[in-house]
Amino acid sequence: MCIYFVLDKISTATEEAVITSSASALPRPFDDGGASSGGLSRPTSAHQVAGYIRQLIFENKLKVGDRIRQDEIAAELRVSRVPVREAVIALDREGWVMIEPHRGAFVVGLDENSTRDHYELMGRIYGFGARRAAERGTPEQITELGRLHRRLQEATGADEFSQLNMEFLHRLFVLAASRRITATVRLMTVSIVPGNYFAEVPDAIRLQKRGLRAVMRALKANDGETAELEFVKMLQQESEKVVALLSARGVIGESAD
Repeated sequence: MCIYFVLDKISTATEEAVITSSASALPRPFDDGGASSGGLSRPTSAHQVAGYIRQLIFENKLKVGDRIRQDEIAAELRVSRVPVREAVIALDREGWVMIEPHRGAFVVGLDENSTRDHYELMGRIYGFGARRAAERGTPEQITELGRLHRRLQEATGADEFSQLNMEFLHRLFVLAASRRITATVRLMTVSIVPGNYFAEVPDAIRLQKRGLRAVMRALKANDGETAELEFVKMLQQESEKVVALLSARGVIGESAD
């Protein structure tokens, strides 16, 4: 699960675009047709190229041990090598690839410990935001959030649920009213699972609904501590589903020593 929110009342369109892709786990840097036009549907960036490479790894079109052929990716996406090189450097920092001097970059995939830690860290960061929302939100704001929460609980399809989940988290973190929380969450904007998280990860919708019910109950009771703990619990449970999915796809290898 990822997150979306706006910093108080001063978020820019650029900020919203970046965080929205993280929140919904629905990055859309490429057009839907793809085959007809080729390349990117709008000006690219290292962020978009990195997402494309993650998708190749997730779909096993790039396997553990494969070399990242930067020239081929640049040609396929019709971009210069600069954003591709920047994307590879970012993926090296994230642990998807390893850059070997004078040899190039090679896919190393992820490991179980890093994957679980990624989701627990998200749970703790988002949980802290929920704690602050419980402390700072007005009764009227919490009631309005509850109305949206009911719609979210009624959603069935992955696309509909993802959109409502994004909106719920957006409104929740507006209540937190903290630039520091905003800055910290930006560090976690990378989605381990490319595409629609709720379509790709088995049982994710059920776990998210159950977790957010507990969070919502805590918010209505002004119990920030419980809201925080429920976020952590929810993300820990979802991390196990992600580990199983990535293991089945051959993306996860042995944990680092």
